Amino acid sequence: MSPKLLPLPRLLKGEKIIYIKNFDERTPKQTVSSLKALESLAKAKRYADIGKYGPVVAAESLKDHSNEREFTKYNAIFGRDSLRVAVDLIKEYPKLAKATLIRLAELQGLEFNEWREEEVGKIIHEYRDPVVDPIARELIEQRGWDWPYYGSIDSTLEYLKTFNLYCKLYGYSIFKQIYVGRDKKKHEMSFAYDMAIYWTLNKLKVSSNDLIEFKSLNPNGIENQAWKDSWDSYFHHNGLIANHKYGIASIEVQAAGYDALVGAINIYDKYFKDLKKVLELSQKVQKIKENIFNLFWTDISGGYFVLGTDRDKGQKPRQLRIRTSNMGHLLNSEIFSINNDFAQDRVHKIIKQLFSKELLSFSGIRTLASDEIRFRPGAYHNGSVWIWDNYLIAQGLEKQGYYRLAYFIEKIILDDVNTVKRLPEYFRGDLTKTHLLNSRIVEVEDKINNKINRLEQPPQDIQAWTVASILAIKSEKKPPLKIEDSDKYRFEEDILKSIWF
Repeated sequence: MSPKLLPLPRLLKGEKIIYIKNFDERTPKQTVSSLKALESLAKAKRYADIGKYGPVVAAESLKDHSNEREFTKYNAIFGRDSLRVAVDLIKEYPKLAKATLIRLAELQGLEFNEWREEEVGKIIHEYRDPVVDPIARELIEQRGWDWPYYGSIDSTLEYLKTFNLYCKLYGYSIFKQIYVGRDKKKHEMSFAYDMAIYWTLNKLKVSSNDLIEFKSLNPNGIENQAWKDSWDSYFHHNGLIANHKYGIASIEVQAAGYDALVGAINIYDKYFKDLKKVLELSQKVQKIKENIFNLFWTDISGGYFVLGTDRDKGQKPRQLRIRTSNMGHLLNSEIFSINNDFAQDRVHKIIKQLFSKELLSFSGIRTLASDEIRFRPGAYHNGSVWIWDNYLIAQGLEKQGYYRLAYFIEKIILDDVNTVKRLPEYFRGDLTKTHLLNSRIVEVEDKINNKINRLEQPPQDIQAWTVASILAIKSEKKPPLKIEDSDKYRFEEDILKSIWF
């Protein structure tokens, strides 16, 4: 089915379509090379220069789209994006990972500033130079942002995770690396690491429940400061938008915090020799783990980890009880490192949800289940299928020993990009057996929430997360698909037989 023949998205109460713009469908004659794309995103002229000029930018356009604003919005450094690429390619491109860690240290927050959403130790969300970047100037004028912009809850956690992994693979010498911070002073990288830990522990301290919560400091900042940062991506089962007056905790952010601090325990033990910090971190990871299993789990609909929590008028946490791909990130976390019956039960229930007909589409696992109120197949975070999101879930399936299920997801990912011959940001999550991309903008007026909501927009042509996922899949040494664990084999058989396509 051609995207042009697709019906317009389903409207909710109070919504009215106010703007539609169609774009030409331009499929490249040849599939875009993932390696060439990485070189371009890293500003490298050749393979050996990847990492020489710092982190990758988040996205680039095809040549045919180079003059269209909609396809050139993310040619900038994003903390979360660059770290994901660094982690996925850390074994093949350690120089890129190291350069990313150093550059983000140079931009690390050193003070409190609400317009930048800067805090001490915080890693950037986005870096643009207003002198040369018109988007940066527009965001200053329209939303009062200042640069660098720090409106992300998970960039700092992903920074710590990347740092931990780099040290595990390549040793501790990076801690002695000198960089110049935003204070114009020279520091060792150990300073940046310690500052990121300080920020993380402070986030837990200011929460009444030891949650890692986001709440925009800038009145016109990003409302949802996790990876699903569309304004309507955090909501309740009845469709009511989450309460942004108080903090919101996202399930995958808690897992990232857990993993960051578990890795930090080893760093402070083996490198810093700080037993007091080790004890403090050990207490925090235990509390985070308890929260994940107690505050974020529901037995409804067969059992699953909810998207997150917001807070009621009395500031008590309440579940955002919707089924999303976010729960799949837990499979790649250390949260299930103890393999007991309880953990195995939770893992099985996550997998059953992810492979259900509501979450699994022909193009991969959807961001949002198709039976949730705000599901629209072309929505940015409420029904679409993201390649990196699916690859992270596939990594988690492998980590838990479900190799055939991981292979199944990775094959879908490869089919996705081979079909459209590019490396796009995301695919549509339609209920059809077709790999589809958005080729239009659809905006509605939402009178209930007093918002203009962009329900559909075309994806970026070449997205760094996608590039890294494809390169990582192609470079992996696959474990045997037939495994010795008969229970896991039977479980996989049942899942594979239940798939609707």
